[in-house]
Amino acid sequence: MSMKLVQFVKPGLFVYECVRFIIILFLFLMVIRETLDRSLLSMMLIFAGPTAFFSLMALFIWLDTDRYKAYLPLFIAGKCIGIVILLLWSIITKQVIIIQSYIISGDLFSLAAILLIIRDFRKSTEPQFITDEVSGG
Repeated sequence: MSMKLVQFVKPGLFVYECVRFIIILFLFLMVIRETLDRSLLSMMLIFAGPTAFFSLMALFIWLDTDRYKAYLPLFIAGKCIGIVILLLWSIITKQVIIIQSYIISGDLFSLAAILLIIRDFRKSTEPQFITDEVSGG
């Protein structure tokens, strides 16, 4: 059952990461158009750069999990850091924007999805022990 679920989770994770990247890129382009505030532009670049890498990692994990298994812990670490940074940003600025809430929710989905993929990958790669019954003669 888990194997079939993972076959839907992998492309779902990739689609989510791509949509997230497009939204952040769209917001970045809107900020460029509206203002020339350099600090705001640099902050948007800080968010847009890693988002592209998460999309690529999700693509590679979807295509060949065994080959790109080294990306799994990196993906988890990046998502955890991103969630903590967004939560701290919300606390420091004392404001919660709807987009931040969606991003945090999506990151939690990504984290759960990647943990499911890791569990399935470990289950599929662990050796199957076959015990033979020895009949006494």
